[in-house]
Amino acid sequence: MSEKKKDSNELLNILMIVIGALFILMGILNVLAWAGISVGFDLSNPAIQAALTILGPSGLVSIVLGFWCLVSGIGMFREEEYAMGMGLVVLSVMAVQTLSIMLSWGGTTWWTNWINYIIIVAFIIGAVGFFWLLFTYKRYD
Repeated sequence: MSEKKKDSNELLNILMIVIGALFILMGILNVLAWAGISVGFDLSNPAIQAALTILGPSGLVSIVLGFWCLVSGIGMFREEEYAMGMGLVVLSVMAVQTLSIMLSWGGTTWWTNWINYIIIVAFIIGAVGFFWLLFTYKRYD
């Protein structure tokens, strides 16, 4: 009997790897800002402070979420058994985390911080990717 070749969605895998790396970067910047290390930024600038702390109460959560998103994206390329389930969890947490951040934006100046665009893209990837994996789970059987 011929074995059917599994074929994960390469675009979703790449997006998960990229957004995972961005979450790790933003989480590291958040932790460094919390520790008072400027990393070349003027921490007295309110826009920089807002950009570095926009990901929520803890940069460590963003680092962990980014790491597992990265691992899941790489695992899905390799058709690993754990990757689909991990991807569902990571994408759903990412969608909920970024949605809560977007709901906390007040006023009309949300578009002035570059990191907000990454958050919007992460929400879209999280929500759409979650449902994509959910509806195409048969390919991972």
